[in-house]
Amino acid sequence: MHITAEKIKEAAEALESTELKSFMFQEPTAGPLTRRRRSSRSTGRSRRSTRGTRRSTRGTRRSTRGTRRSTRRSTRGTRRSTRGTRRSRRSTRRSRRSTRRSTRRSTRGTRRSTRGTRRSTRRSRRSTRRSRRSTRRSRRSTRRSRRSTRRSTRRSRRSTRRSRRSTRRS
Repeated sequence: MHITAEKIKEAAEALESTELKSFMFQEPTAGPLTRRRRSSRSTGRSRRSTRGTRRSTRGTRRSTRGTRRSTRRSTRGTRRSTRGTRRSRRSTRRSRRSTRRSTRRSTRGTRRSTRGTRRSTRRSRRSTRRSRRSTRRSRRSTRRSRRSTRRSTRRSRRSTRRSRRSTRRS
């Protein structure tokens, strides 16, 4: 039970309607300040007023219950909405993280592929250079061998000519 201003007012009115007020404001030695005549009319009025106050208190209780229920419902709704917003925020964060991860992975893959292509191009260039060098060397060696064979053939021809000349002279 919550104590509200309305309840305090109702309690004060109930005290005024009863004889407690006269008892409260008495001095300890003196008699009652106001002597009330007890008549059937006054007792009927006091009963009616107490009935009215009881009914009003019931009404206020019902209204307070209604307000409590409405506040509970509104707080539940706000809690649910906040939960929904939190969940949506979490899902958006997760999606952002996943997109970041996927982009990182894709960039890593592209970097690796570019590295691989660079390496392969370097290797192919090296192999072509080596093959060119080897072909040049082989050409040089063939040229040298041809020269040597030509020289040898020339020498042999000269020697044969000389031998023929010598045989003719003799």
